[in-house]
Amino acid sequence: MDIAGAEDGGPDGKINDADRTKIGKGMPDWTFGLNINADWKNFDLSMFFQGAYGNDIFDYSVRGDVPAMNRPSWILDRWTGEGTSNWLPRMTRENANGNWRSSELYIKDGSYVRLKNIQLGYSLPSQLLQSLAIERLRFFVSAENLLTLTEYDGFDPEIASGGYTTIGVDRGIYPQARTISVGANITF
Repeated sequence: MDIAGAEDGGPDGKINDADRTKIGKGMPDWTFGLNINADWKNFDLSMFFQGAYGNDIFDYSVRGDVPAMNRPSWILDRWTGEGTSNWLPRMTRENANGNWRSSELYIKDGSYVRLKNIQLGYSLPSQLLQSLAIERLRFFVSAENLLTLTEYDGFDPEIASGGYTTIGVDRGIYPQARTISVGANITF
């Protein structure tokens, strides 16, 4: 395609395969984790944070030419006619304009911090348990994947799951579940 005076074109003024460049990177610059444990009187608290920084995600779930896929709700802002979205193409299997070829449209910042685990517990005083022949009785509430801080607008920035091994490609796989548990630990 010959684009006269196009700012996006290469030195020859044309946009073609010679203008391709590598964009995005699935491997993060940094991965990190932080454990915090605290005790006060009969209460205990543990938290585990983890995250990644400096990685990009190829958001495959945006593509309209892939028929059966989970899609985020913002896909409803796609182009549906004149005066609608000017950044997200219409949803169709047809690709007459080449809208679905790989481009910066699909590259998004994948950095995140997640509260992976948190647990708050309370142990009953041992004086209350002596008559019951119980050494320790602890009640707790815990949560997994309770909070995620990210600018990624897909389902889950931690996409290394779902049976696909391609690092940094989000194929609309169901996100990790948020789980809240209540329980007790008894030591006799």
